[in-house]
Amino acid sequence: MAEKYFAELERMWQQKRKTGPALQALFSLPVPPDLRRPKSLRGADLVQELVRLAVLTGDTRFQDAFFALVEHRIVDRKFNFLPWQPPYRREGKEKLDLLMCAAIHALKFPWGSLRRACAELAARTRWEATSFAAAVKDLELLYRRCRHFDPDELEKSCRTSIPTTADD
Repeated sequence: MAEKYFAELERMWQQKRKTGPALQALFSLPVPPDLRRPKSLRGADLVQELVRLAVLTGDTRFQDAFFALVEHRIVDRKFNFLPWQPPYRREGKEKLDLLMCAAIHALKFPWGSLRRACAELAARTRWEATSFAAAVKDLELLYRRCRHFDPDELEKSCRTSIPTTADD
């Protein structure tokens, strides 16, 4: 019986996979070519040059540039570039993860099964993964990571203010 619903949901996921982008695609818009980091640029070379220029010129702007690279986690401890996403992408993904956790939490109670709730959500949202089973597992892991989320926090983070002319 349990395999029947899983097979139906997998078919739904496969059909949606053919029709359009996954929900996560909203937060992975491509960076324009002129804003991409050149492949030939190496983090260690850039950081060493900033440090060298800071020492030779005494200009604190070079030092500030170095600290900005470290502070924003653009380079690691060995000054190699890290995979980096702009703040709007990171914040959007965090809100999506929180929303998915809340949805799993809400769906878990009618069925009494975390796996069933994750399967339903993966199929309906076409959660991006290499297979349906991987999508379900990804949502299960996501839920376990944010299991202690506060539903009020979700409401606060998703609330938007709509300006009205009534106050004018």
